[in-house]
Amino acid sequence: MSLQPAPPHLATVTTTLRHAVRLVHASTGARLRGLDAHLEPAPAGWTVRVLPDVLVVAVRADAPVPAVPPKVVVTLTDGALADVLVVPPLTGRPPRTFVVDLTAPEVEVVVHPVPSTLTVVLTTPSTGAPRTGVAVTARATSGPDPKPSVALPEVDPGTYRSAPVEWTAAFTPLDLLVGGQPLRTLAVDVSTSTTTAHLVDTT
Repeated sequence: MSLQPAPPHLATVTTTLRHAVRLVHASTGARLRGLDAHLEPAPAGWTVRVLPDVLVVAVRADAPVPAVPPKVVVTLTDGALADVLVVPPLTGRPPRTFVVDLTAPEVEVVVHPVPSTLTVVLTTPSTGAPRTGVAVTARATSGPDPKPSVALPEVDPGTYRSAPVEWTAAFTPLDLLVGGQPLRTLAVDVSTSTTTAHLVDTT
């Protein structure tokens, strides 16, 4: 009678989700995509996985407690997106980089947009001529009353432009007022530093 060799023993290791890190646009609330990330330092048994809009930090059950808590170093890989976001430079780091402390199971990093302008080109409904000499205002659609507003002074006949400002979540979207009367609800294009709208003044 021959003895059969025992089947190999497969060790199992339990890995648990420790942190989820998201970068969120301050104005729209949208999660940022196009990320690269690594742990620093990188303790044994700790990993970070980059998903489309979230970073997942997992830890093996048998991993020792690190002497120094790791941080997540995140870099925006989409240069066009980074150009319209406020990303302070960090000494010794690549451009468009954030260093995130893992202080909670769910970590949200709010990223603000750069100041941008809103330009409105107004015409009259009957002739299409420039609508000149009116007061144009962008008013927030949320927040306490009186709602915040941004003036758009006339810079050319029929063309009204705001100063560069951060269009906060309260202005997403915004109400455009002409002579104090609502004309249209608009959304600022957060992918560029200038938004232009061509409208017919029907107020």
